[in-house]
Amino acid sequence: MSGIPASRYGVWCKWSAKYDWVKRCGAYDTYLDGLRRAEREREMIEREKKYLEATSLLLEKGTQKLVSMEKDEVTQGNALEFIKTAFDIERTIYGKDGKADAPGTGQLEIIFDDGFKGL
Repeated sequence: MSGIPASRYGVWCKWSAKYDWVKRCGAYDTYLDGLRRAEREREMIEREKKYLEATSLLLEKGTQKLVSMEKDEVTQGNALEFIKTAFDIERTIYGKDGKADAPGTGQLEIIFDDGFKGL
């Protein structure tokens, strides 16, 4: 009995049943899980705000850079890189990163074997 004197073990078992220790412990575990989940949600919201601030700053800096560049300095690659990066980050934050359109993540297609024909 894990080093617990037999006389104590019996009493503890009775108290456990009498005071519903298992149910109470489960309820307390559920309560703690709720606290942890709420804390994670707060952290996610804060992180999302920081990402949005960074995205906004990136768009602003990219726009400033484009405005200040001479015509011959602006290439298609460097002009779009600032904006594309900012949009990609913003789309990721809002869950519109295009991953749902990736192969294997959309609607399932059922292909029947030729052996099913005529059934």
